[in-house]
Amino acid sequence: MKKLFLVTAAAAAALAVSGCGQKGGDQLDKGQVVATVDGEEVTVFELNAELQSAPAPAGADRKVLEQLALQRVIERKILAKIARDEKLDKTPAYLIQQRRANELILATMLRDKIASGVTQPTDADIAQYQAAHPDRFAQRKVYAVEQILFAPPSSNEKLREFAPLKTLDQLAAKLGADAIQFRRTNTQIDSAELPPEIAAKIAGLPAAEMFILPTQQGLTANVITSTTVQPLTGPQAREAAVNALRADRFSKAADAQLNDRIKKARETVKYQPGYSAPAQASAPAAAPAERAAPAGNSSQ
Repeated sequence: MKKLFLVTAAAAAALAVSGCGQKGGDQLDKGQVVATVDGEEVTVFELNAELQSAPAPAGADRKVLEQLALQRVIERKILAKIARDEKLDKTPAYLIQQRRANELILATMLRDKIASGVTQPTDADIAQYQAAHPDRFAQRKVYAVEQILFAPPSSNEKLREFAPLKTLDQLAAKLGADAIQFRRTNTQIDSAELPPEIAAKIAGLPAAEMFILPTQQGLTANVITSTTVQPLTGPQAREAAVNALRADRFSKAADAQLNDRIKKARETVKYQPGYSAPAQASAPAAAPAERAAPAGNSSQ
């Protein structure tokens, strides 16, 4: 959770007087109000929320940050009033965006509520996690790879056509024949950034074996050209272990609290023709991991 920046009542009043002139000044003694904009109050809670949305740079003057944040709130309120004067808040586009924003806020608050209940890992937890995941810590490897990035095929059947391919040249020829665009490059893969089961598979591959990994940009076919062991130690290792443990605990807590409710809610969903969820949306979560297998290994 991000640290809240708090302002005192005296500081709030000073900000209001210096930033907004004398209008409404006799009403700024209510404690939680730092300014008014045409009679609309700006509270200390709004100011804190604004400060939270833009984390402070190291060594920054908090007073200056408070003043700048308050001016952003004031300017936004002025522009919002002008927009309301022009009836923009009555348009369908506004109502749709308002609903979307409200849903995003509520979803984020739900996530934060679950995260707030996750216990902080102990030193013993951290040491145990590091020992259980050597590919992320003591035996962390950085692989130099030759790589082809390409768009995922339209179906799993098409993807299986790549299984017999052994080299990047063969894959490039196949992609070209199928009119699938691709990019060939040299890059690196860090074993610390991979799921443990995938890191273990890659570590056990024969030399020059091609393997496929999913990424946000598409699929990558990779051949390792060199491997460097770069252990992750000290504060960086501790931070990585803490983050991984908290993420794992958050995931388990979210599953425990939400899975049944989400499943029950999904049962009430009714689609109009042509809008139903794609078949792959209901595939098991392990599906991406199945793709992250040696391309030439038929057992994967």
